[in-house]
Amino acid sequence: MCYTVSAVIKEEELRSLEHEYVIQWQESDPPVEFYSVSGFSHPNLPVITSEGEFKNLRWGLIPSWVKDWENASKLRTQTLNAIGDTIDSKPSFRGAVKANHTCIIPLNGFYEWHHHANADKFPHFIYPKNDALFYVAGLHEVWKNPAIGDAYHTFTIITTAANERMEWIHNSKKRMPAILNLRDSKIWLDKEVSPKDKLSLLTPFDVNEMTDHPVSKLITSRKESPNQPKVRERFDYTELMGA
Repeated sequence: MCYTVSAVIKEEELRSLEHEYVIQWQESDPPVEFYSVSGFSHPNLPVITSEGEFKNLRWGLIPSWVKDWENASKLRTQTLNAIGDTIDSKPSFRGAVKANHTCIIPLNGFYEWHHHANADKFPHFIYPKNDALFYVAGLHEVWKNPAIGDAYHTFTIITTAANERMEWIHNSKKRMPAILNLRDSKIWLDKEVSPKDKLSLLTPFDVNEMTDHPVSKLITSRKESPNQPKVRERFDYTELMGA
């Protein structure tokens, strides 16, 4: 799955995204720098939508049919990820797929845990080998709270089967985010491409285009904020030597 990510979009990367997707950042402030952030905190992350928008959306998709905030707040914790194989049939995501509400979440990388034979879990940072960013496929929705009329712009990250490296790292679920190359990310956003054709893009990412290393338990610290550069630094564990 994919519940913890790194999204530090620097000025030069923001300008590059604007150029590649022929869009403009729509917020008055630059994106918040998240060296590590959990989806369960429902952060606002920079997202590029199939409607040509580039702005902050809140992580945890709320379908348009939800009737009240109580149900919306419960459901958005269950929709941080969407399994690519079933998004066109699951009620939470079916509407977004049918409406072609696709999006791309640019990320520096993501974190996943390897379950060791000694029952301990060791965090890893997975990031692009040759580029600054991953282009992660997602879906987005707009939900209006009927009680107060406020609109919530939300998204979910789509996951797919793990490639050979991620099968070892994420050996409990063997899943990974649906990462696209730049060309396919533009197809994913193209309103002229049918949802059915887009789903064929949701395949395991090329293992040769990504790399990883273990990181410290700062990632789950309750005493110190993990949202700092050193959370992404390599930290070697004796148990993983030679892995």
